[in-house]
Amino acid sequence: MKDDQYFLRLAIDEGNKNPKPCNFGAVIVKDGDVVAIDHNHVNEKHDPSAHAEVSALRAACLALANHNIDSCTMYGSHEPCLMCFCCAAWANIERIVYAVSASELNDDSYEFKDVSLQELAKKLLKPIKIEHVPLLNDGV
Repeated sequence: MKDDQYFLRLAIDEGNKNPKPCNFGAVIVKDGDVVAIDHNHVNEKHDPSAHAEVSALRAACLALANHNIDSCTMYGSHEPCLMCFCCAAWANIERIVYAVSASELNDDSYEFKDVSLQELAKKLLKPIKIEHVPLLNDGV
C-alpha cells in the first residue's frame, strides 16, 4: 500500500545512494504517484544548493511543467533544512513529511539550531503541513 511509510522508504533508499552523513533523499508525490525522486548531489556537483529536496523539486517542476506544484507532497529521509523548506514554500508544496528530525542527528548537518519548521510554516501566506513520521521497524 502506498502510504507515508512507503514514500519515506523510497526517500531513504534514494538517499542511501550516498554514504552517511550525506544520505539524504527526497520524493515528490502527486495523487499517490511519484513525480520525482532524487538524492543529495552537493559533493559530486560542488553545488551547495544540490540538496535532495531541491533536486527533487526541480525535477518535479520540470515533469509537471509548472513551478507551482501545490497539489504535491514532499517526502524526505531527513528533516529539510531552511533552504529546502523555502524552496518547497516557493513551489507551493502542500505537505512535507520526513522520517528523521534534525534533533536526532549528532552532527552539524543543519545550518541553524532550534528552528521549528512547524512554526515557520504557520507564518507563510499559504501554510505547509509539516509532519515528522518516524519509520516503523526500520532506521535510516
